[in-house]
Amino acid sequence: MLLTLVKKRKETDNVYSFIFKSDELIKWRAGQYLFYTFPNDNPDNRGVTRYFTISSAPFEDFIMLTTGINLPAGRQALSSSTFKKSLMGMRIGGRITASGPDGDFTVEDPNKNYVFIAGGIGITPFRSILLDLDHKKLPINVQLLYANSNGNIVFKEELESLIVKNPNFKINYFISPAYIGKKTLSTFNSQLSTLNFYISGPKPFVETYSQILKKIGIKKEKIKLDRFPGYLNF
Repeated sequence: MLLTLVKKRKETDNVYSFIFKSDELIKWRAGQYLFYTFPNDNPDNRGVTRYFTISSAPFEDFIMLTTGINLPAGRQALSSSTFKKSLMGMRIGGRITASGPDGDFTVEDPNKNYVFIAGGIGITPFRSILLDLDHKKLPINVQLLYANSNGNIVFKEELESLIVKNPNFKINYFISPAYIGKKTLSTFNSQLSTLNFYISGPKPFVETYSQILKKIGIKKEKIKLDRFPGYLNF
């Protein structure tokens, strides 16, 4: 399918959202991703195709890709990737090829209890999921643990606006050097058998917390992972 860029939005100093309209009807489930192909005469070693979570919710009727670009040195490996340079260089009305959707980082039963663990840009699938649940007037039984390298929280106002309408939705921020440690996770000990854990963010972040959860007794089937390749940190 072809996507046409209709808006480019700066979310924080180093995070941008690219809003597209599709030339054909596209249906997706909150939390899924698309594959994007952007031709380049001199692509880097990752080629011309990337996958990104759809950060918009299905009811919003547009495709939104949100990603970190030009982060401070040492925070991510691909700040100057040829794909992201091409993306930033797109003009309104420019087009890109996409395929999908795909992925199972989705909430099957909103009546269950969840802990969402987000590392930086890993908040993107959670935005889609939470706004979708709110739009459908489904319960949001979620505790969001959101770790970020600084105080520039992506989607902060949107997420916090959901708290007023959803008393079972809670957010805890962990701004570096604070981090989500075993002490934080131990607060869930009395509820472990009833909780489902979703982890999203840079691959090292996701793998670290996946191992921590397994060590404290969380069964594999109660953990869902969404790894973002190319980021060394959040």
